[in-house]
Amino acid sequence: MRYGHRDQLSWLSFEEAIKYTECRQLKAFLDQVVLPEMGDTMVIDLRNVPSVDSTGLGLLASIGRYSLNHFSRRAVILCPEGQVSQTLKAMQFDKLFTLTESLEQPDELPLTHIDPPLKPGEGMAAVMLGAHKELSEVDERNRNRFSDVVEVLEQAVSKTRH
Repeated sequence: MRYGHRDQLSWLSFEEAIKYTECRQLKAFLDQVVLPEMGDTMVIDLRNVPSVDSTGLGLLASIGRYSLNHFSRRAVILCPEGQVSQTLKAMQFDKLFTLTESLEQPDELPLTHIDPPLKPGEGMAAVMLGAHKELSEVDERNRNRFSDVVEVLEQAVSKTRH
């Protein structure tokens, strides 16, 4: 993953599959770095991403919702046609994001590799639950698709808190 921010432009570039096994570190990075300094233009570059699981989709949805709520504009997802693009469209991401196949990263915005990952602030079940709730909020169809997953995760999180 690479990231850069300058003026009102933030650019987050993923270089591999986005999956639940890295969700705690990704959520920590979003919460501690990306969202606090996010400008009114946010680009999420998925050109090199072969797949995104539902937890990853939920974390991406949280960026889209944040952009709409704080800047009244859609974040941009850069993604060529293919499996990931089809998944984004099936999950109704066009309601939260501007989806595009091409966009040039400005020369004056260098991206830095993010590593090592930040120390996660939440357990995996809690992060997965939050991500699936975000994904469910995108569209009624998503709510129906993931209601069972949300219920199971709520039970798992409840058990870890007792």
